[in-house]
Amino acid sequence: MSKKIKYICNGTLVLILILIFIFWKDVDFGDTVIVQNAVSYEKGKVIKVLDEDTVESYPNLKTGSQKVLVEMKNKRFDKPITIENNLFSEHSVYLKEGSKVIVYVDEPKGIEPYYTIYNYDRSASIAIMLILFLIMLYAIGKSKGIKSAASLFISLYLMFCFMIPLIYLGHSPVWVTILTCVLGSIYSVVILQGYTLIGLVNLISVSVGFISAAICFYISSYFTHLSGYNLADVEGLLLINSKTGLQIYPLMFAGVAIAAYGACKDVSVSISSALHEIYVKNPKITKIELFKSGMIIGKDIIGTMVDTLVFAFLGSSIATVLVLISYGVDFNQLVSSDFFAVELVNSLIGTAVVIIMVPVSAYLSGVIYKKEKIKLKRR
Repeated sequence: MSKKIKYICNGTLVLILILIFIFWKDVDFGDTVIVQNAVSYEKGKVIKVLDEDTVESYPNLKTGSQKVLVEMKNKRFDKPITIENNLFSEHSVYLKEGSKVIVYVDEPKGIEPYYTIYNYDRSASIAIMLILFLIMLYAIGKSKGIKSAASLFISLYLMFCFMIPLIYLGHSPVWVTILTCVLGSIYSVVILQGYTLIGLVNLISVSVGFISAAICFYISSYFTHLSGYNLADVEGLLLINSKTGLQIYPLMFAGVAIAAYGACKDVSVSISSALHEIYVKNPKITKIELFKSGMIIGKDIIGTMVDTLVFAFLGSSIATVLVLISYGVDFNQLVSSDFFAVELVNSLIGTAVVIIMVPVSAYLSGVIYKKEKIKLKRR
């Protein structure tokens, strides 16, 4: 590929990101379920605990009440505010002098403002964790680590500024999600592999994989009678639907696809890169032999990726599982419950996509590498 074409492609990719930002900035989320014009969440710091009546109801969990003096970070609060902090077993924010908090501020016109402690201010801790994450990426991966971080940032940017607004406004969750994953794969390929045959294999593989995932989703939805209407937050989704036309039925696919997105790219990159090296070392190898080598490599990858996906889905539901066990739930009741069925189908579809990626990546690698007559560019 000539430099001129690369510049045109890079410019187009940058332009797409700019257009997405303009779209996101102009999206009108005015039809929200709850209007909170008088409500804000402000940062503050506890400068003194004025009074406290708490007990340790459970290990490391206190309940009761506190009266604290909070200095607000926003300069419009000219003096510290006294706030009553109630601690419950379901929501306990125990405060000490120096604790950084987020304060729920309700200031309706003509009424005395109301203040309460929303939660701990975790922004600084999260920022430190992100910085440490980036340092680890650079320390281990050097330039590749930084490129990986850039790829991750762009993927998140596409999901929050492109995919979520479009789905919220009533566009098809299936096609919007597939388009987002393909776009994310394009940026990831260009950043990490450049304009190489490996990148081409990865891009086509991911596209085929997620189209296959959509087919698997519709088939499983038909036989299990599962859809977005069986999700835990369906009541809130129905309210959004009445305002924006949000498509709830295929919404479950979006969650499955995004959860499997990273694993799919991992499988595709692992197989295509390995087969690339095999072909460079032995250009006389046939397409069939390349495909067989890819399948052998893929078998080992599947073993770890399947565990990763299944346990990732189930790990997020451990609390619900414990509660169900305590209720003595009948086996038939558990298997047929929305919770179990949704989690199982999510796991199986996500895993199916990873499995599909193995033969697809192996086949495309064999076809594309053998078809290309020029010397393959090393990564």
